[in-house]
Amino acid sequence: MKRKSKLLNVVSIIIIVLSALGLLGTLATIAMSGMLEPYLEAYGAAPLSAVDYVFSLVLTVIELAAGIMGVMYRSKKSVLIIGVIYCISILANIAISTVTVGFMFTYVFNLILPILYMWGWYLSE
Repeated sequence: MKRKSKLLNVVSIIIIVLSALGLLGTLATIAMSGMLEPYLEAYGAAPLSAVDYVFSLVLTVIELAAGIMGVMYRSKKSVLIIGVIYCISILANIAISTVTVGFMFTYVFNLILPILYMWGWYLSE
């Protein structure tokens, strides 16, 4: 019998909420990109490219899918697959941010939810 751990359920709900907020924020940033350019130029920052927007959208959709799959828990294998994709996307985001901006210790906090998600998957039967 399939039994989902409580940890996986709680972490999945947190991921759904945070990724939905991230998706709304990304869409708002895309909608207001023209308004942001003067401020970015004033601070000497380069405007975001279309690749940045696409990567942000893809990352939030992967996070949302991982959260939904964790709550639904159809099979342990499907949750593992989306969990691995979720972890790889977070690591890619950290790597890209480190290359473009430089490493900051706060990037380590981005690993908390993926680790808890995979631990919740491990505890499930």
